[in-house]
Amino acid sequence: MYLSELIKKPVMDSTGIRIGKLKDVLVSSEVPYPIIKAISVDTSDKKTINIPYTHISELGKVIKLESTLKAIPEYKVKKLDIRLSEDVLDRQVVDIEDKKIRRVNDIKLSASHGNYHVIGVDIGFYGILKRLGFESIVKPLGVKSNENIIAWEDIDTLNPDYSKLKLKVPEQKIKKLHPADIAEIVDQLSLNESLTILNSLDDEAAADTLEQVSPERQVSLLEGMDSQRAAEILDEMDPDDAADVLGDLPEEKAEELLDLMEPEESKDLRKLLEYPENTAGGIMTTEYAYVDQDLTVREVMRSLREIAKDVETIYYVYVTSKNGDLVGVTSLRDILLADPDKKITDFMHTHIIKADILEEQEEVAQKIAKYNLLALPVVEDEQKLRGIITVDDAIDIVLPVAWKKRVPRMFGR
Repeated sequence: MYLSELIKKPVMDSTGIRIGKLKDVLVSSEVPYPIIKAISVDTSDKKTINIPYTHISELGKVIKLESTLKAIPEYKVKKLDIRLSEDVLDRQVVDIEDKKIRRVNDIKLSASHGNYHVIGVDIGFYGILKRLGFESIVKPLGVKSNENIIAWEDIDTLNPDYSKLKLKVPEQKIKKLHPADIAEIVDQLSLNESLTILNSLDDEAAADTLEQVSPERQVSLLEGMDSQRAAEILDEMDPDDAADVLGDLPEEKAEELLDLMEPEESKDLRKLLEYPENTAGGIMTTEYAYVDQDLTVREVMRSLREIAKDVETIYYVYVTSKNGDLVGVTSLRDILLADPDKKITDFMHTHIIKADILEEQEEVAQKIAKYNLLALPVVEDEQKLRGIITVDDAIDIVLPVAWKKRVPRMFGR
């Protein structure tokens, strides 16, 4: 049966006297499929009492007690008890299959060995129609009368306080999702629930997720979480993304987080924040692969192994002079095919497509598209290499906001 079939049904004692109507069902969460421990009844004299399940002789269209009400001791609600109607019905469930937030429209119960267990929650449209008593209009509307059940064992709480129960698929399963899917879930949940999910992730996973959350929610999340934790997540984010969200925060809060970050990361971000938002400097990342012009291919490979984990993309390798001038560019493919004893300068390209640090972002996007580039170096004073702009950042510039999250992150670490 379903919970909706019990709510507001009459409750009778063993002599046939109507005591009241069923208000709620209490279950114990101490087992995978919770057992009904008691029912909550609104009595005829406008009181609410909890009756132990062991004193119920019949559970159906009418709930019958095995004796008179005076002979039944009141059930004492325990800490881990859940009120199905108050705590679960109409709450939210994270649907791990479709990465969507679902609403609990009804709760399925099943009898086994003399007890009733909670089997799962119904998230389907038919569930809400049935609950509202509209089953007769289902066929004319063409709505399928299929159950859409999420098993209770696949549901866990976002908050250990069962009186404020929110539902989701267990956190360990959420952690296995792609950051873009977690971000979509985070965007749909309340702020507190979103913070709970982010706090269950390690710093790197939280950073990858936050990078793909909507800008407005990014600000709310960073303001809502512990400042030290927020700083640690910012440390793991790509510098251009971290600079974007810091730029959207109130100046005082941004300064607080910058002070808590690793000194080197904080220094890079402060520099990025100096550039106008809609320029090459404002959208570039400072994490890129570069090597000294005096190195051999063998030495270049050794250098790339050391820096690989800290750069956003490693397909293009930029060649710089001792004083930081950009003198050439090559690809990882060309390096792999080259003789290990060759100098990098022997085969690097010296005709370099680049952007000035104050160049408008629209011009940068057009340049990346025109020359079919995966990344574009950004220079200051014509030669000083300051960063790169990747193609996914260029796509963000030219696509409408609603489409940005549909574009794959091409350079995820």
